[in-house]
Amino acid sequence: MIRLLTGRRLLLGLTVILAVALVAGTDGFVIKHFGAHAAADKGTDSYLNAIACPTAAECWAVGQTAVARGGNTFSEIRSQLIEQETAGVWRKVTAPDGHVPDLALTGIACPGTRDCWAVGGSSTDGPAVIEHWTGEAWQLVRSPRLTGGQLVGVSCASASLCWAYGGQQTGKNRTSDVLEQWDGTSWRVVPGLPGGLRPTLLACPAAGHCLALGLHDNAPAAASYDLGQWAQAALPGGHGSRLPSALACAAATSCLALLAGHGAVTEQWNGRFWAGAGASLPSSYAAGLACSGGHGCWLLGASRSMRPLALRWQGGSWVRVPAGGAELGYLGAVACGSSCWAVGGSTTTLGDGSSYSRPLIAAVAGT
Repeated sequence: MIRLLTGRRLLLGLTVILAVALVAGTDGFVIKHFGAHAAADKGTDSYLNAIACPTAAECWAVGQTAVARGGNTFSEIRSQLIEQETAGVWRKVTAPDGHVPDLALTGIACPGTRDCWAVGGSSTDGPAVIEHWTGEAWQLVRSPRLTGGQLVGVSCASASLCWAYGGQQTGKNRTSDVLEQWDGTSWRVVPGLPGGLRPTLLACPAAGHCLALGLHDNAPAAASYDLGQWAQAALPGGHGSRLPSALACAAATSCLALLAGHGAVTEQWNGRFWAGAGASLPSSYAAGLACSGGHGCWLLGASRSMRPLALRWQGGSWVRVPAGGAELGYLGAVACGSSCWAVGGSTTTLGDGSSYSRPLIAAVAGT
């Protein structure tokens, strides 16, 4: 049986909690309470959620680090984690102090060599957060306040056009989608993309090109962006089908979507239509789908034995590649610079039986 968790949801398996409690909204968006344990668990969670490589010589990874043990999402003390890779060596980088409690970063995009955006939020009632790397330091950027809101992803068509997406709690057991747009000067909340689509999945693999999947009038829909214009696009799985659980693009004419559920399949986008249904997913716990330019695409997660798992898309099927060593854990995102790196978390059990996780960075096959 395949267990595919949607969006940036991570993994829950056996007696080891690798990440995460999520509160799903009826509109399809997910509010993520970062690094939650079961109520009685007193371990700490530190892990990496996203990665981007603006040049062959530099990569960035973002996530969270727990600074004190707690009992659950709301009591564990955590802060944002930013790591940088140069010449194959990773190191922690000082993050801006935005005085936001329990902050974690969940998404990153780099539209330029000295231009990266990281987004996230708080597991309590703090604001959503947007930070900017200008080549010298990370800076907290003024953005619309989303009380109880979180941004989970960001993607850019150019240095002057980016979208950050997420959601916020609007009532008990209710959430609403949030979409913010960068116009080169400021971030602002927008109701949706031109044409009315509210994206839940968005990928911009090349300058001036994007593909978005989401809801239009509460029905699954898709749109493509080509050099300044949004247009309706075909939906994976055919008209009226359910939304995919994951989307990633290596190029404007090369994307993959995962359709979860019974008989979960992978579909390919060639810039005009979807094809390739029937390429089923191998038995695993899937946490992420990612592509990195000409280096290809990966399905990431954990194996049935709860080891870090990376599967590379080759010839219309998924082929396992080495990643992450022998420790328990998972992988959730990948990007390529001078090497291809996957990020996630590795998990250990303490003497009292509680579990904790550490950031995991693993080299994966990228040629």
